[in-house]
Amino acid sequence: MAPNRRMNRNILAGASLLVIVVACIVTAGCTAGTSTPGTVVGLTGVSWSLDSYLAENNTLVPALPGSEVSARFGDEGKVVGSAGCNQYGADYNLNSTALSVSPPISTKMYCGEPGVMEQEARFLELLGSAAGCRVVNDRLAITDASGATVLTFVKEAPAALAGTSWTLASLVGEDGAMVPVLTGTTVTAAFGADGNLGGSAGCNHYGANYTLKDANLTIEPAVRTEMYCAEPPGIMEQEDRYLALLANVSSCRMEDDRLFLSDQNGTDLLVFDRAVQKPNLPLTGTDWVLEGYSTGGDAVSSVIAGTTITATFSPDGNITGNAGCNHYGGQYLLNGTNLSVSSLFSTLMYCEKPEGVMEQEARYLGLLENVISYQVEGDRLVLLDAAGTDLLFFVQAEEVPAAPLTGTLWTLESYSLEGDVVSSVIAGTTVTAEFAPDGNVTGSAGCNRYFAAYEVSGKTMTIGPAGSTKMYCSEPEGIMEQEARYLSLLESVAGCRIDGDRLDLLDEAGKTLLSYRAESVDQP
Repeated sequence: MAPNRRMNRNILAGASLLVIVVACIVTAGCTAGTSTPGTVVGLTGVSWSLDSYLAENNTLVPALPGSEVSARFGDEGKVVGSAGCNQYGADYNLNSTALSVSPPISTKMYCGEPGVMEQEARFLELLGSAAGCRVVNDRLAITDASGATVLTFVKEAPAALAGTSWTLASLVGEDGAMVPVLTGTTVTAAFGADGNLGGSAGCNHYGANYTLKDANLTIEPAVRTEMYCAEPPGIMEQEDRYLALLANVSSCRMEDDRLFLSDQNGTDLLVFDRAVQKPNLPLTGTDWVLEGYSTGGDAVSSVIAGTTITATFSPDGNITGNAGCNHYGGQYLLNGTNLSVSSLFSTLMYCEKPEGVMEQEARYLGLLENVISYQVEGDRLVLLDAAGTDLLFFVQAEEVPAAPLTGTLWTLESYSLEGDVVSSVIAGTTVTAEFAPDGNVTGSAGCNRYFAAYEVSGKTMTIGPAGSTKMYCSEPEGIMEQEARYLSLLESVAGCRIDGDRLDLLDEAGKTLLSYRAESVDQP
């Protein structure tokens, strides 16, 4: 295991020396030969923690509490670990029960806790004197040329990754030095019990399959969404580096609340901190925003930049949201984790920009109708189809403070037609409402200016007959019919609801007649 991070250390040499150490360990210039198959079973592929060592008085003494001395013998003939303060590495040769270890090379930190440096020096000396070894009942004994036991280890318990979540702290750079994650980026890894690994690579979300046996960890090449992030500088290069390192992982170990992923030489590639677990949000009543969606097979696409797709599952069995261009609604049925969506409808607006928004909208609504079940992990929601394929990936939407009714310019986005049909506002027209504190509402009905009196008490609202100017607009087609419908709906209003930057005016049954979005708010 690595040095106890509670120690008060005086660093005499830093990361550059560690790079030299690692380089020497993995090159042919180190003196010991390559390991060959032997009769010692269980030496490689696990992490060993020092239990005792031979003191100068030729008696076995226990390792200092908290010093965390470790050894990991790789199949390729390298042994690496922590000597209690510093990281070390060496070559080893195993032939039957005969074991030889080249003089270990280590970093040069200084740790001030009593006895730590003396124990480290003795440990490295004894390791370099190894002449034999044996493994019995998860215990490793290393002997010298006389056959005396000089080091004893106990097998560390394998890392239990399933169900854990981590946040990347640092990763190894091209020069072999560990570098911290870029400020302003968050890279995560969540290991599922089903052998799936997923998270955020900083810009895009990714997924991969993993296999864990003892401390041996393999991660298949990841698939990711296809978004490009320009800020902060270097984020895409860091993402590429992170995903490439994942595919090179061969082993893992946990130390307190840290996870280390290493390559076949035992070199640490990625260092994570345990993520603070968030309680699972409820499906209903939470505002969800889409981050990615399936495009077939294992391919996943991020939402087009400049578009926002949302979903809210109301307790009354209705689902509503924005599909990127149009607002949509429908019904859902929930039974445990089984979820089905039906009777979808949407407004009828056409959006030209950004490119692909209408195709994305059609894809989203089509996937929504194929949903059979859902999973919530913390503030993340995944909707799945009958085969268990992940279709839609949501996160909790950022909370938007409720805009005040008065002092806000509200712009109409959609309005009710006959029955359950909802229409978007005709492209090229703008319908607004401004509620003044004196009880008057004014705005544009699309062609003419209008005005009316209103009264509001809690969630109840009434709006009197509206007066308006008498201009006639011939374009765009249908504008005068839309205006007449809008003014008529105003007189049918019986309630109101504000959710963040959205205002819905409702009829007596609670049905939404008019939906607005806040364009600007007067500052006090």
